[in-house]
Amino acid sequence: MKKFFTRFAAIAMTLVAAFSFVACEEEKVDEVVVSDATVDVVVKAKTSQSATFDITTTNAEAVAYYRTTDTKFIATGDFVFKNGKEIAPNTTVEVSMPYLEEMSDYRLVVAARAVNGAYTVSNTDVHVPDYETSLSIAVNNLTYSGAEVVVTPSEHTAKFVIGIGAANSTVAQFLAGDIESISADGNAPKTVTLQNLDENTDYIVYAQSFNRENTGSDVVTAKITTLEGPNVDIQVSMDNTIQANVTYALNDKCGAVIALAASASVYYEFAEAFGGEEDLLMTYYYAGMADLVQGTAPVTKQWAMNGECDYEYLVAALVLDENMEPYKIVHKEFASPSFDENAPEAKVEITLGANTSAGPQLIYTMGEGTLGYYQSVYTLTDYEDLVAFALSEGLTEEEYIQQYTAFYGYVMFENDDYVWEGLAPNTDMVAVGCPFNKNGIEGYGKNAVLYFHTAPADGTAAVTTEFVTKRENKVKRALSQKFFDPLKK
Repeated sequence: MKKFFTRFAAIAMTLVAAFSFVACEEEKVDEVVVSDATVDVVVKAKTSQSATFDITTTNAEAVAYYRTTDTKFIATGDFVFKNGKEIAPNTTVEVSMPYLEEMSDYRLVVAARAVNGAYTVSNTDVHVPDYETSLSIAVNNLTYSGAEVVVTPSEHTAKFVIGIGAANSTVAQFLAGDIESISADGNAPKTVTLQNLDENTDYIVYAQSFNRENTGSDVVTAKITTLEGPNVDIQVSMDNTIQANVTYALNDKCGAVIALAASASVYYEFAEAFGGEEDLLMTYYYAGMADLVQGTAPVTKQWAMNGECDYEYLVAALVLDENMEPYKIVHKEFASPSFDENAPEAKVEITLGANTSAGPQLIYTMGEGTLGYYQSVYTLTDYEDLVAFALSEGLTEEEYIQQYTAFYGYVMFENDDYVWEGLAPNTDMVAVGCPFNKNGIEGYGKNAVLYFHTAPADGTAAVTTEFVTKRENKVKRALSQKFFDPLKK
């Protein structure tokens, strides 16, 4: 047993020695030499035709670089030194790659050889972009409601975007798509028409071009201010509650103005009933109940108001442009004066002048301090019916005749000696005058009433059967509600 054990041990020692020898031989074959050189590559700049790199190396005996269009290319250090170009080691060297093709990818391979002969190899990929783009904008044919913007893109523009924003808008809003914009393809100059702008208003026009890779240029801006459009300045003076003097001053862009005075409380109600403000104003114009003003010289028109103190009114004006097309509607609000306790008492006297078959001459004479009066002529029968109706409604004769005559009669601001043609001949009539001071219907004086009989007909005079004889009124009436529903029988 002992001999056997000794022999086994000897064989084992021999095998260990043999294994040790083989292992040593394998380590010598697989030994790798490591480079302690370092390589750092930074893309410094690039254009559509070139790229520039900063190559920084340390612990290098030599450095070389090689460029290729194959971004998957893997090279050895020996290959780079054999086929590339050497540069100074252990410093930062700027390397340029010219004559590149736009929208292409390239690889820069840098190899640094250490003193021990080992290599450090670095791969850096770069994408060469498309050509940069730019554009210019010019504003032409600026008007009060629009402008033409001429956009001129550079050669390599694939598309451009143009937008318009308010004066307080920003480039950030334009880039975010938060202002109204349009786009166009290609690089051909283009004229963009801006329209429906507000008159005499500041805007900012924005424009940006894009290349084939959708890279945008710097945003170009231009400030524009639209011109003053067709417009009218309206001024109202009202020294009393009955008469408003409305002065219109049109600018040179305005072809005409159609306007009326109205009670502010009912104007929009009437407009809705007529289908809108424009329809209301046009209807009153064709009916001869609205002002038509043309020319640039100021024009003053008179309007008969409802005679109330502290009453809210407005003038509504349809502005027409140079082509007489509706442009806009403007409003001027105003109010009648407050009650004046010191206003003098109103008086008017009616006398009968010549009374022929052509018609009676009714002479109205205002008393001192009287501003004006409402006038009308009734048959005696109709007048008595009005009085009876008033009493049945709990109104006095004086009060109801004032209200009725103010609404259906005529307002006068001067003495009058009109010959009332067309009255029924040989008939008992009543002429009425309702005087007022500056307080209007809140400052009525005592009614003037004249009973008279018309002359017999001579066979030539025309006779009317109208309840209230019509005559031309010198002052248009403001649009207002009827004073009382039962006024008209």
